[in-house]
Amino acid sequence: MQASLIAQQQELVDCIHFLHQKGYAPATSSNYSFRQAGSDRIQISASGIDKGLFATTDLITIDTEGNPVKDARKPSAETGLHTMLYRLLPEVRCVLHTHTVYNTVLSTILEPQGYLRLDGFEVLKGLSGIRTHDTVVDLPIFANSQDIEHLSTQIEAYWQKHPIGHGFLLAGHGLYTWGESIAVAKRQVEVFEFLFECYYKIHLFKSNNYGHSTHS
Repeated sequence: MQASLIAQQQELVDCIHFLHQKGYAPATSSNYSFRQAGSDRIQISASGIDKGLFATTDLITIDTEGNPVKDARKPSAETGLHTMLYRLLPEVRCVLHTHTVYNTVLSTILEPQGYLRLDGFEVLKGLSGIRTHDTVVDLPIFANSQDIEHLSTQIEAYWQKHPIGHGFLLAGHGLYTWGESIAVAKRQVEVFEFLFECYYKIHLFKSNNYGHSTHS
């Protein structure tokens, strides 16, 4: 096995452990992948593995159609979303999917609106290509579905009319984001999860009228 592939595998496993420690992968949930350097092969997480115990041997090699390569194990149930992203974004090398309280709650509440808008936050500069806080990032929200093939088709159809820059949410489910490296994708998870919490607390603060004096 090439040294570069071993290094990539270990980098993703380290990332998975970090995300698990942050509480972003409860109950064996979430899935992760990277595209092998100089290859059309993809390494993706196997299903049903405790992410705190995840090892390089828990990665499965798949082709661009999501089929395991010389492996009888089952890849993530959401493999089709990963392969869709790699097809739409040739420059992307890593896709990360997280389940957190904030991304689950916000995607559920805002599903009728169809997107979550983040604007004016300094930390937005942690997203690829953004150089100022004076920007607007709209994260599309798609209805959740167990039919991944149908869901992928829906997202791709939306994408053809409205290219998605940094990520999307599945309602009541979680976040998908990506990057031109594992490190970039990890950074974008951190940016989004930080801002989801900020967004939630700001709106909670406003709804409770904090900051308005109640003294007579």
